[in-house]
Amino acid sequence: MTQPYERSWAVIETRSFLTALLVNRRIPAAVLERARTLLRHYPSGSEVFRAGWQELADPYLVLEPVFDTSIDGTPSPNWSAPQRTES
Repeated sequence: MTQPYERSWAVIETRSFLTALLVNRRIPAAVLERARTLLRHYPSGSEVFRAGWQELADPYLVLEPVFDTSIDGTPSPNWSAPQRTES
């Protein structure tokens, strides 16, 4: 199960990866255009961070946390450990 901090890190790193593609002259034009298009609406690190704080502020508004307030790939101390459910 993906944890909110892992998802936050993955989203931020994906943005970084797409941005790095844009400066690589070896990448085909169609791929560059697709990366540029995706980045136009892709969340920034600060937007991911804010989303994590909003979910933390009122966890009843979400079914499960999507993002964490951590943006460096480590769990935030603000979230409690995930609870295991018996199946």
